[in-house]
Amino acid sequence: MEKETVSNSNCDLFLSRIECNIMRGLAIILIVLNNFGHKVNGVHPDNEFNYSYDRISGFMDSITNNSDLLPLELLSFYSPFGVMLFIFLSGYGLVLKYEKGNGKSVSNTSFVVDHYKKLFVMQAKGLAFFLLIYLTFESREIIAIVPFVKQLFLTGNLLSHHFIIPGPYWFFCMIFEMYILYRFVLRCCSSSIMMYIVLASLVIMGILEPNGKIITFVRINIGLALLPFSLGVLIARHWCSSWNYMDSKWKCFVLLVFSFVLLTLCKFSFYSWLIMPVFIVVVSISLVKLLINNKTLSQILAWFGGLSGVMFVVHPALREILVNRANESGQCYEVIILYFFLTIVLSIMLKPFFSK
Repeated sequence: MEKETVSNSNCDLFLSRIECNIMRGLAIILIVLNNFGHKVNGVHPDNEFNYSYDRISGFMDSITNNSDLLPLELLSFYSPFGVMLFIFLSGYGLVLKYEKGNGKSVSNTSFVVDHYKKLFVMQAKGLAFFLLIYLTFESREIIAIVPFVKQLFLTGNLLSHHFIIPGPYWFFCMIFEMYILYRFVLRCCSSSIMMYIVLASLVIMGILEPNGKIITFVRINIGLALLPFSLGVLIARHWCSSWNYMDSKWKCFVLLVFSFVLLTLCKFSFYSWLIMPVFIVVVSISLVKLLINNKTLSQILAWFGGLSGVMFVVHPALREILVNRANESGQCYEVIILYFFLTIVLSIMLKPFFSK
């Protein structure tokens, strides 16, 4: 995810650096917990790459039946939004660096090579850690060499309709595709043209089979990312701190609640589900604007934001090991606490390795 690098001061930014880090912190906590929660036996997965109302029905049944897994059902229902926040911040950061900051003079070749190298190295280290941990504790074979290489070289999403290995590694390929799209298309066109491109993508996805292979393929590539990424680009281009609707806690709170209700309602229809990232972004910005006033909480979340990249690539291996223990023992809440604690500890220990 692109971090903003700008020559002007934070007072010119709609989202300051600390606010971006708070949002990263929220995003990684949701991602880490959700990627465990939806693998627990009995928990219904959320609609992320395709849409099935059966998943919504299963969630509603858990609420009406007062299921013991209700906290994990709620986690699964809402926390996939963390990925959307990473995507939004990537678009936001790219504009600040390459349109408003010191990256204006970077050539196309340098842009592509630098971003490919950064993503490749981070993913390669993450996959190496995954293999080390997984094959140490699990005896079954999970990865064939050809699909593994596809994933490693950021082509797995384009060459496969399904995930190659457990975890969020599909994100690296998808975000690299968005970097390319931004550099050669979105950066060069006006904001109005970009909005038409987003609208066209929504129309195309809207005519596809909601739970089919084609929409899954489209969304695992740029389909899922285009709307939240474009929102990040638009906000970075046109909004600054002088836009004062969020100058009041009450205004932020009202906007947060209203957008959260709309976000929830969007999940009950395929067509509204497609535009749900708009409300995810609004909810997140409103929440961050509220949290920034709480010094302790904002510092904790910003700290998680600084650790988010390492946590993102470390947690899949721990998840695959510990979720099996949770399903076997039935002690899912105790195990998820252990899993989250170990993810933090290992991320702190391995941060120097992943930062090289």
